[in-house]
Amino acid sequence: MRVNRQKGFILIAMSVCMFLLLAVVGMAFDLGRVYIARNEAQIFTDAASMAAAKQLDGTAAGVDRARAAVAAMPNRWNLGTENFTGVVIEFSVDGQVWDQQPKDVAAIHYARVTAPDNHMEIMFLRAVGGPPEFTVPARAAASTKPVRLTE
Repeated sequence: MRVNRQKGFILIAMSVCMFLLLAVVGMAFDLGRVYIARNEAQIFTDAASMAAAKQLDGTAAGVDRARAAVAAMPNRWNLGTENFTGVVIEFSVDGQVWDQQPKDVAAIHYARVTAPDNHMEIMFLRAVGGPPEFTVPARAAASTKPVRLTE
């Protein structure tokens, strides 16, 4: 009499395949959310830097208006569930050296907005040893005359 040793192999193989399939779907879900969050953050910084650059006119009041323009921007991300925190507004004469509190406001021709603290909790990748969260920073700079993105 012959003993069949292959009983249950399909069950084991399907279990392993289902686990791998769920891991891949979870990875796609988490990385898709990170991609969307990165896109939202970049859109915010692009629009905010251009709005700030538009207000720069060589006066201290122009710098204040630039800060107010960034503060007035809709600043929601993570599919509209969270506000940006730690937004940094910097100004520059040459686009190389940046300062949050510029001394020579008459020469300023660039505004840069950075959204550095966008922490997104990871759901599925954490279950297979991934990090508990990703940071999704974004930065954009714009120049005056004409107002355009430079970074």
